[in-house]
Amino acid sequence: MFYSSTQRKFWTFSSENELRKLRCQANQNIRQRQETSGKDCSKLLTPDEELMVCQYYHNRLKEFCMKFQPPMPKSVLASASSYFKRVYLQNSVMEHHPKILMLTCVYMACKVEEFNVSITQFVNNIRARAEERERAVDIILNNELQLLQLLNFHLTVHNPIRPLEGFLIDMKTRHRSAEEVEKLRPKAEEYLDRSFLSDACLLFPPSQVALAALWHAGNETGMDILSYIKHCLSKGDGADHNMLLDQIKKVQEVVCHVAQLDAGLVEGVKAKLAAVGSVEVTSDSQGTKRKLGTDQPGRQGAKKKTKQPKTEQGAGGVLTLSSLEEGT
Repeated sequence: MFYSSTQRKFWTFSSENELRKLRCQANQNIRQRQETSGKDCSKLLTPDEELMVCQYYHNRLKEFCMKFQPPMPKSVLASASSYFKRVYLQNSVMEHHPKILMLTCVYMACKVEEFNVSITQFVNNIRARAEERERAVDIILNNELQLLQLLNFHLTVHNPIRPLEGFLIDMKTRHRSAEEVEKLRPKAEEYLDRSFLSDACLLFPPSQVALAALWHAGNETGMDILSYIKHCLSKGDGADHNMLLDQIKKVQEVVCHVAQLDAGLVEGVKAKLAAVGSVEVTSDSQGTKRKLGTDQPGRQGAKKKTKQPKTEQGAGGVLTLSSLEEGT
């Protein structure tokens, strides 16, 4: 199914260099629009700074999913991560603030992966006051259509979770005892969790990511995976065998490429993004022109305005810093 999917046709790329070019182009588009309108571009984020912001909020997305109650299936995390990666491959964080879209990505993934949770249950996982949760409901729902458009309505994500399960079942059937194979599962699943934060979903078929996870688990547990690949997965010729090993190596390089963020640098870039604000006016699901992160018509519309805590995008942001970054 993957080889005939929109994921392979539209969202699988040839190299990390190609991904970098797309991200740089998204940043350049913002700069060109600002220059055309006669605005100062010197304070805009660089492509590397945008990537740092994306990585930071992607980490927040993962933490939110891991702590979610009721427990969330890993397939939701995989789909939400893919949506988030796809959005910021061709769009800038200065157009669409990731703090808002990360929550919309997770909520959309809950629906697509058939994890039945209401919007009220969803926002109850955000540590915030009742009125902030109501505003979160409005903004998440108002941004659903926009997220669909940014994804070109391509919602099906083929993740490596099922292929990994398939490899484990195959090993039990043809290679080793079930007890031995199950020792691989914890390390392999841990590797997949790490892969969701990388660009692997944009570069490789899910089966190759799953095989790399199996290889990693074998190295960690001291189990020989090479013999399984050679006798059970290769077609008998050395070329096929070497091709699989080469792809495993490439996946590992991408997954290991996810660097630890420097907290001081991240705070500085986030402050820079807050100063820039949202440079693009977009339309919500009702067609109302607005900036992302501002108050929306809805439950709060009829209420008397009250002073809101300062957020990363000013007084109109969806959530306070403490409720999002400490409460997820």
